[in-house]
Amino acid sequence: MFASKQIIYALFRIINFVIIAWLVRYLFKKFGLPEIKEKRSEKLSFFKNLQKKYKDLVGQNSLATKEIKDQDELFEMLNTKIQTWNNERQNQENIIKNELEKVKSSHKERIEKQTENMHQKKIIREVFPRAIEETYKQLEKKFSKEQEAKTFLKSIISHMEKSAK
Repeated sequence: MFASKQIIYALFRIINFVIIAWLVRYLFKKFGLPEIKEKRSEKLSFFKNLQKKYKDLVGQNSLATKEIKDQDELFEMLNTKIQTWNNERQNQENIIKNELEKVKSSHKERIEKQTENMHQKKIIREVFPRAIEETYKQLEKKFSKEQEAKTFLKSIISHMEKSAK
């Protein structure tokens, strides 16, 4: 009897264990599993969204890198163009400066010539009349004596005769 009691006791224990296990399984499936599945699906969707965002960020990063590279190339091109414009502007300034120097020098020469011409005209207006008058007076004085005038005229005539022969 003792052995049969123990077998029955063990059998009831196994049955109790199976019932409790089935009850735990039932309660787990009924209440715990849907919540776990929901949390699991939320986490899966969260990770999928993270992966999608990561892919988007990688794509945006590659686009940003390409855009930066394009902007750097554009910057270099514009910098080269600005340098070319600056060189051209400097060349034009040099040309204008040289032309201005030429104009200044020609203007200075013209003014010097005008000043020189004005001095010559002044000399002609003032000095020549006095010189001619003075020469006329000296000639009158020198040839006031008739003898000297005749001698001078004879020498001129004889010189002209000799040169004509």
